Amino acid sequence: MIQEIAYGGWKRNLRLHGRSTELIITLDVGPRVIRYAHHDGPNVFAELPEQIGGSGESEWKIRGGHRFWTAPESDHSYEPDNGPITWKKLGEDAVEIIQPPSKSYGFQKSLKIELLEHELVRVTHRLANVGAKPLDLSPWVLSVMAPGGTALIPQPPLDLHPNEFPEGRKIEPKDLLPNREIILWPYTNLGDGRFAYSKHFLRVSQHPEKNSNKIGLKLPTGWVAYQNRDYVFAKHFTYDPAKPYPDCGVNFELFTNPVILELESLAPSLPIAPGAFREHIEHWVLRKTVADLRSEKSALEFFGTLPAIG
Repeated sequence: MIQEIAYGGWKRNLRLHGRSTELIITLDVGPRVIRYAHHDGPNVFAELPEQIGGSGESEWKIRGGHRFWTAPESDHSYEPDNGPITWKKLGEDAVEIIQPPSKSYGFQKSLKIELLEHELVRVTHRLANVGAKPLDLSPWVLSVMAPGGTALIPQPPLDLHPNEFPEGRKIEPKDLLPNREIILWPYTNLGDGRFAYSKHFLRVSQHPEKNSNKIGLKLPTGWVAYQNRDYVFAKHFTYDPAKPYPDCGVNFELFTNPVILELESLAPSLPIAPGAFREHIEHWVLRKTVADLRSEKSALEFFGTLPAIG
């Protein structure tokens, strides 16, 4: 289940493989999961060719794959992860990878990656405070998806205005209140053709000729997906309405540009005391389908077949 292999120009990587899927985790740089795929299939994550295999750079590199940042976005987010990391085996189906402590910001990052039943993957992101002061940062984890696909973000079902309710339907307090929130950045452009709302989903397509774009959402459902050709990647993460979150209270963000599309989940904004840590968990699943999930009916049917996660 666990092998150390060469990959993409890096000499040291871990390969975790199940019956039909595999993950490749870099050891010469990181912490980073650089590949998640079916055996001999395309990587669901992006790989930037000019950066794959590199190490030792003085500046942070996106590279691709799945990475671990800190929110809210600032200099600490771009702390370079261009050097070697350590790892340990936690069993036949699990490993932990550990980055050296940051000399600049007083934190240390690690990932625990586990293969579960039904080929689910659990990724535990731990942000530890190894400094002398409280750490006002949150785990922020970003899956950098390969170009050419479409993100599917579940939405509360659309409903009628209370004035349009059929006779006999009682108006509840919730019917008069908002049920979704969207956060925008200075470069957000909702009118550039990449965003499409339907009754149950917001769909966002990656486009090779459009500028950078980003949105943030408070996502109580806690899951998103990405379809690219005949594969679908879905990930689940938590949301606690009683806790504050970064960036005006969102637990999910999506960024896209001509090269990639990122699915980003965030942990609550709570101080981490010296010697303490905060964990943020995602569950992943990868499946094949010939259905086009831009169809509402096909999407609902497909996601109804996935195993329960989280």
